Amino acid sequence: MAERAETPAVRPWPLVEWHDVLSAYTPTDRPTEARLRTLRRNAIVSEGVQGLLKARAGRFSGKLSLFCELNLDAAVLSRRGLADLAGQYRSAASNLEESLRKLLDEHRVQIAELMRPTEPRRREAWRVLLLFSEAVSEAREHLPPVPDEDAVPGILEARTGQWVRFVASIGTGRYDVPWQMVRSADLSVGDPAVLFRELLPNGNAVLRLQAGLDMSQVEQADDVDEELDPLETRALRRPQSEAARATLLASLEDEEPLAKRVLG
Repeated sequence: MAERAETPAVRPWPLVEWHDVLSAYTPTDRPTEARLRTLRRNAIVSEGVQGLLKARAGRFSGKLSLFCELNLDAAVLSRRGLADLAGQYRSAASNLEESLRKLLDEHRVQIAELMRPTEPRRREAWRVLLLFSEAVSEAREHLPPVPDEDAVPGILEARTGQWVRFVASIGTGRYDVPWQMVRSADLSVGDPAVLFRELLPNGNAVLRLQAGLDMSQVEQADDVDEELDPLETRALRRPQSEAARATLLASLEDEEPLAKRVLG
C-alpha cells in the first residue's frame, strides 16, 4: 500500500466476519462455511476469535467468529499466488487475535461487542476496539505492502441512483462505488469506510469496500446499558461524528419522497 504523509482519521474496522474473508479470496463466488474450513485447513487464514452472542436475560442466541482484518490481505495475496507474503499476514493476524483474547478477558468484554456495526457499545468495549485497532495498524506498518493495491480512507457521502459517492478523508479524491457494494458491506450514507483498489495484470481493478473506524467517534463514545445485547441496541442509537451526520442530512435533501416513489 502507498505510504501516507499523515495519519488518517478513518482506519479499517479491525475485525471482519468470515464471509468478508471469503469475498476477498474469491470475489465472484458465494461465501460458504465449507470454503472457510478449506481456507483454515490450508492455513490461508487464521482461526479467528470465537464467542457467544448474548441475548436479553442472559440467554445465548448463537456462536460468532470474528477475524483480524489482516486476513483480508492474506486472502488477496493467496489468490494472487504470493504465498510467502500471505503467510506473513496470516501469522500477524493469528498473533493479534491471541492478544485480543487477552484484552477481552482483561476488560471483561465479549467478542460480539466488537462486531461492526453494533453501536452503541460499552465504553470498555470501545477501549478494547481502540487498543486492538492500534495494534493492527502498528503490525501493518511492519509488514511489506500488498503489491499493486492502495487503501483510501474516507466517508460515504451521498447516493445517486445505483451509485454512492465516496470522498477521501485525505486529499481530494472522490469515487463512485456501486450501491450494491455498499449494501453488501452493511454500510450506508454517512458511514466511514476504506476503499481498497487492487490493480490486476490486465489493467482492470478490483474494488473492495471495508467498514471504517472513525477515531473521533471512538473518543466521543458514551456508556450504554450493559444488559443490552449489541445486536439489539443497534437500532437504539448509532453514534456518528458531526461530519458523518452532516453528509447524511445533506444527502437526504434531494431524496424523492417515499410516498411518491411508491405511488408513482
